[in-house]
Amino acid sequence: MIASAPGKVHLIGEHAVVYGEPAILTSVGLRSFVTATAAENVSYADARFGHNNSYSLEEVKSKTVEVLDLWEKCNEKKNFSELFENIKANKYENYKCAVIGIALENLGIDSGVAIEIKSDVPAGAGMGSSSSLGAALTQAIAAEFGKNLSVDEVNNITFKMEQIIHGTPSGGDNSACCFGKLIWFQKGSPNIIKPLDIPKLEDFALVYTGPPTKNTGELVQMVRNLEESYRNQRIKDIGEMVPVMLEALKKKDMPTIRKIINKTQSNLKDLGVSTPQIDSIASAVREIGGAAKLCGAGGGGIMICQHDNKEKLIDVISSIGFKPLQADLSVDGVKIE
Repeated sequence: MIASAPGKVHLIGEHAVVYGEPAILTSVGLRSFVTATAAENVSYADARFGHNNSYSLEEVKSKTVEVLDLWEKCNEKKNFSELFENIKANKYENYKCAVIGIALENLGIDSGVAIEIKSDVPAGAGMGSSSSLGAALTQAIAAEFGKNLSVDEVNNITFKMEQIIHGTPSGGDNSACCFGKLIWFQKGSPNIIKPLDIPKLEDFALVYTGPPTKNTGELVQMVRNLEESYRNQRIKDIGEMVPVMLEALKKKDMPTIRKIINKTQSNLKDLGVSTPQIDSIASAVREIGGAAKLCGAGGGGIMICQHDNKEKLIDVISSIGFKPLQADLSVDGVKIE
């Protein structure tokens, strides 16, 4: 059985979300495809990395227990370095076993499965590649073994997979990849996750600006280290624009959407998470009357750009040496193919 799930990007709210402000995320039309076939043992093939591994069911079960126990131990210490070291060893062997093990255990399946992965979602670009994979994997295994899951159930299992690779993820990425379209996300006890009914987003382009110079944790810490009143004013500005953005999206008010995107980029630049590459793209797009901002933690990675004339937008981005990714936004979430 084949299932797929999209990647995601932050439309607005990155960094501010850490301080309890809301964010809006959108799914992206680059997808992970997972084929699951019932088998005696467990196999994991990922065309992206040339991985082709086979394990006994018992081996998968024991590695899953090992990883989940380690997560509990690290969570108590509030330090996940040991877990990250464990799952990355031997080309992510324990991660591969644990994601399959988590799916099988949560679905009540005591059988082997052959997994084949193909994905268009770039890894390490801030587009939710692990969430996209986890959602498609969960849905494919469930469908292969005749288990009917709600999107909420797929999302809950995918979140457990996200915990072993990110420690304490917000839950925003997996929700965006599972529900698709757009979601409103706000950190709290519990987190607020609301799928949004918004008209299709049009005339947007994504641009990969290069690998981030720092990881998400380092960039978040960098913002935290800024002078408090300077930082908080910009965080507050971003947070206050999120409900305004929601209303503009509902009305398809593109001038307001563009204005908010550009104001958000200005705030993120003030917070120190932009780069010369991001600034040059944002400036070039603004000059033709468009809008552009970084997505996610910043320091590189993905940008989102918008202009009413998409061809003109793509020409401008290409003219300064970057290649736009051709991908729709606000696409369907996890589904059986």
